[in-house]
Amino acid sequence: MVQVGTNPNIELLTYSEVEEVEGSIGNFKVKIRKKQTYIDWDKCTGCGACAEACPAKVPNEFNAGLDTRGAIYIQFPQAVPKKAVIDIEHCLNCAGRKIGTQPKISKKTGKPILAPCEKACPAGACDRSIAWDPEGELIEVEVGTIVVATGFKVMEKERFKEYAPDSPNVLTALQLERLISATGPTGGKLLRPSDGQKPKVISFISCVGSRDQRYHTYCSRVCCMYMIKEARLIKEKYPDIDIYMHFMDVRTPGKDFDEYYTYARELGINIVRGKVGGIEKLPGDRLRVMGYDNDLGKPIEVKADMVVLATAIELPEDAKQLAQKLSLPMDGSGFFKELHPKLKPVETPVEGIFLAGCCQGPKDIPDTVAQAKGAAAAAAVPLAQGKVVIEPTISEVNPEKCSGCGVCVPLCPYNAIKLEQYGDRPRAQIDMTQCKGCGVCAAACPSGAITLHGFTDAQIFAQIEALTKAA
Repeated sequence: MVQVGTNPNIELLTYSEVEEVEGSIGNFKVKIRKKQTYIDWDKCTGCGACAEACPAKVPNEFNAGLDTRGAIYIQFPQAVPKKAVIDIEHCLNCAGRKIGTQPKISKKTGKPILAPCEKACPAGACDRSIAWDPEGELIEVEVGTIVVATGFKVMEKERFKEYAPDSPNVLTALQLERLISATGPTGGKLLRPSDGQKPKVISFISCVGSRDQRYHTYCSRVCCMYMIKEARLIKEKYPDIDIYMHFMDVRTPGKDFDEYYTYARELGINIVRGKVGGIEKLPGDRLRVMGYDNDLGKPIEVKADMVVLATAIELPEDAKQLAQKLSLPMDGSGFFKELHPKLKPVETPVEGIFLAGCCQGPKDIPDTVAQAKGAAAAAAVPLAQGKVVIEPTISEVNPEKCSGCGVCVPLCPYNAIKLEQYGDRPRAQIDMTQCKGCGVCAAACPSGAITLHGFTDAQIFAQIEALTKAA
């Protein structure tokens, strides 16, 4: 991240969202909305003094809601760029100061009455007199190719009522990651959220939302390995903690992965092969995990102090909105659909747009890095060549015959057709870089103005005549 942030050939637009995408390969026009930070980033040094002074308490998204942050905050310690922003929706307007207003003058001292964040900032980067602009700044950039790498989110525990999601001691694996991190809410100490005590028994449950007809039928791929990793980290640091891991079946297909799993068993981690049916809350904030052991062939119960759910990986909602802006199709599992699952895993049906990472499907870090490098290389090829190869069979519009009815425009699955002014009225125009020669437009055109190369009436009849003579 630091290398990207300091590279002179990379323009980094953080705290921004893609608003609209138009055009085609080599000529994409992307509108980007830069959100207002209310902090002068040219002056901000990232010291965090303003965040410490802010009295507001908001659930901290980076720590998965396990602690709170202020209304003015830095996203996380390694953020790039490490700059503060103001969450205007949760700002308390301290000292009677609303965003966009001048400070009141003290009658006693004659000096302006500043909000705590303004007082704390040594660089003067926090200026609440800046007018509030909820629309932010809209900029437009022209690019040749696009790589989509939106990442993923994990399912929230609240969706699984059978696993006592209202208990603070039932965590998602991502919450546990933050809990045992040195930069997490407890400074890396493993403590129960309910009472701040060290747990004595921990149960891990796999495939929560994955491989499940009610939610997602696919395997999230990384769950088995990160559960084993977390269990090993805990067992090596706290050997006295009993750990149970409930797997439907263990999937460790990567390089050295099975050895990693074998060593976890040697550490004394209890591997239980079977589905967990539910979790019951007990007195003292303890939990009863009710499952089945396939090896023993009977139901089992584990009384745990903490339960960790390996919830499924899925695409964020805003990524689905981005798919609509890019005219990209989604597959049956809810991820971006690649052009071909084996031969073209980074390409999409839209020429010039490529996929990388978990937006295309669940994958671990090595697979993500490999696909990202492949997408970068594929995206660089047309830019380096300065030209693109088009399909030999593409559609063409005869402007003299076209009536400008627009029937073909919504029918094109590749958004290759637009109505443009030609003479006294609009005519259909086909972008040959986007056209794939499917022929839908030619079949639907009521005026017969669209020709699909290689499939004209004369060519087809000539082929039939040749075949007839040959027979």
